[in-house]
Amino acid sequence: MKNKYKTLRLILGDQLNLQHSWYQHQDASVLYLMMEVRSETDYVWHHIQKACAFFAAMENFSETLGANGHDTLYLKLDDPSNKQSFEANCDTLIKKYAIEKFEYQLPDEYRVDENLKTYCSKLSIPSQAYDTEHFYTVREELGTFFSGKKGLLMENFYREMRKKHQVLMAGKEPIGGKWNFDEENRSKLPKSHKPHAPLLFNNNVRAQYERITKAEIKTIGTINPDHFYWPTRRKQAIELLNYFTEYCLPLFGTFQDAMHTDEWSIYHSRLSFAMNSKILSPKEVVGAAIAAWEQNKKGIAINQLEGFIRQIIGWREYMRGIYWLKMPEFETMNYFD
Repeated sequence: MKNKYKTLRLILGDQLNLQHSWYQHQDASVLYLMMEVRSETDYVWHHIQKACAFFAAMENFSETLGANGHDTLYLKLDDPSNKQSFEANCDTLIKKYAIEKFEYQLPDEYRVDENLKTYCSKLSIPSQAYDTEHFYTVREELGTFFSGKKGLLMENFYREMRKKHQVLMAGKEPIGGKWNFDEENRSKLPKSHKPHAPLLFNNNVRAQYERITKAEIKTIGTINPDHFYWPTRRKQAIELLNYFTEYCLPLFGTFQDAMHTDEWSIYHSRLSFAMNSKILSPKEVVGAAIAAWEQNKKGIAINQLEGFIRQIIGWREYMRGIYWLKMPEFETMNYFD
């Protein structure tokens, strides 16, 4: 690693978007920084599968950046030089390389967002925050949409997103003649029905698991670190997406609310981690689902597709918007209190 960089770019653990504009050209003056730190592992008790998934996916992402010609530093949890916080590690590198500018992508958590804004305000060098280039919406979009309106009905926001981004639209009208097919998507799983088996990967996250356990980080849940079945690479995430559109989407809507004691995944995509870590984008997921439907309209009814699309550009974007509209008060709001 060379002695001089001009820009330090911080990549958070849920910002694994290889399509981001940052990575579309090589710049020898930029150092990318990723880290496993106690400030993120300890503020709540995480599920052990979540912690291992993020650490494994982060390492894989860092390796891919390096293979693509980007200078990248990855600090593991047990690295002796790891100061165990974003701020402390960044300070060390800014001083070491006489960094002239600090850059980061907007966090999806209010706590981290505030910490980084405070950190940047104290720096003696310029700083800049970039969009993650992941979501359909910007943070403030939901608040702007509902400004002056009564209530915060998700259905209204969902329809606006469909119109704005021309998703399942025929001009100004929804394809299929309706915006909402929920009435067709509330079926129970028949006793004789056997859902398609889920696609499971066989990843080894033993190294990540041992770093976490040796550090005595408190977690919840169980894991088999030698046979970890969540996707931790983009190639796996795309494989899972294609598997969903071929085998699960044809019945997703019908059974999207169904539960069964013997079936844990039924027809769900199980793409949440791949999307929440930004390995996959919502636009490519929606695009893949629509492409599958266009190629197989006899096998995939419109209610199946709309039910899935609603989860992505409806509920996912809506809840993110509500979060940024209501924080920080939202953190302590509870209907049952």
